Amino acid sequence: MAPEGNAVPRSVGAVKPQTMRFDQPLAFKSGATLDAYDLVYETYGKLNAARSNAVLVCHALNAAHHVAGYYADQPDSIGWWDNMIGPGKPLDTEKFFVVGSA
Repeated sequence: MAPEGNAVPRSVGAVKPQTMRFDQPLAFKSGATLDAYDLVYETYGKLNAARSNAVLVCHALNAAHHVAGYYADQPDSIGWWDNMIGPGKPLDTEKFFVVGSA
């Protein structure tokens, strides 16, 4: 739960999901095809100029893109890996640009 004023120590803070639309068909090895799809993701931290600090975090068992922080309108909605992602945490968002996707 986000404390009053939304100041969470070592948290990435309030986050917003982003959506990228893909209109090109995606073919699977099984022969099935998705004609179009949306990919929902969140980002934390800042991508460096060399683009060498990006880390992708995804988890098939959770099937959620919300891995850190909380939603401003839902302060109890803490990301599923919030204890690992943020300033001073193992995936330090002061060093890494973290992308969360399902």
